[in-house]
Amino acid sequence: MTRVLIVAAHPDDAELALGGTIARLTDGGAQVTVALFTVSEKADGADRGRRRRRVAAAEASADILGHRLHWLGDGHHDQVEDLPEYQAVALVDDLVARTDPETVISHWDGDSHGDHVRVARAVVASSRRWPHAALAQFGPNEHRTVRHAQFVPHLYVPTADQLARKAEALACYRYPGQGFRPLDTDTVELFDRARGAAVGLDAAEGLRLVRHRLTPGRPLL
Repeated sequence: MTRVLIVAAHPDDAELALGGTIARLTDGGAQVTVALFTVSEKADGADRGRRRRRVAAAEASADILGHRLHWLGDGHHDQVEDLPEYQAVALVDDLVARTDPETVISHWDGDSHGDHVRVARAVVASSRRWPHAALAQFGPNEHRTVRHAQFVPHLYVPTADQLARKAEALACYRYPGQGFRPLDTDTVELFDRARGAAVGLDAAEGLRLVRHRLTPGRPLL
């Protein structure tokens, strides 16, 4: 069974960039773990349930896409910047040691979001301990920044058959009182279709390959 570990800063990061890839992998029998550094939602005034609803959304999304959900630091962190870098690296070190993935995927270190860059740096630093595993990065989810256009994939995962499930998973993050901008799922699909069109597919998600050790009979994904 192929084991894939995806390390993301916030709930919805992995679904936005890789929801179709996750669904495709789990449908094919792969064991996919999505590890999140933060809940990134705080109770606001009288609304004490906002954080709980964010966690519930991530759990519901995992049920739809078929991945295992893991909260780094037991889900106590609200922002990656609150963690010293050595602690972030240690959390990844421990997680990889316990899950023994064949492929690790995380944020691109050229992302526009500071928390995403911190996670990317922690994963790259941790990779010294697991030279046997492949490492890939997914691009920025915020298409309004210049970084989004600057991300150029090396690998394209066909995801046309998974578009509906990706949209369903993202819909889990529409809940009352959410403290972040509503997800523009229509635009997400348009970008997935545009990325696919670049390589002759109806839709695709892209990855940058950072490290892969060729081994006969062992696929990257």
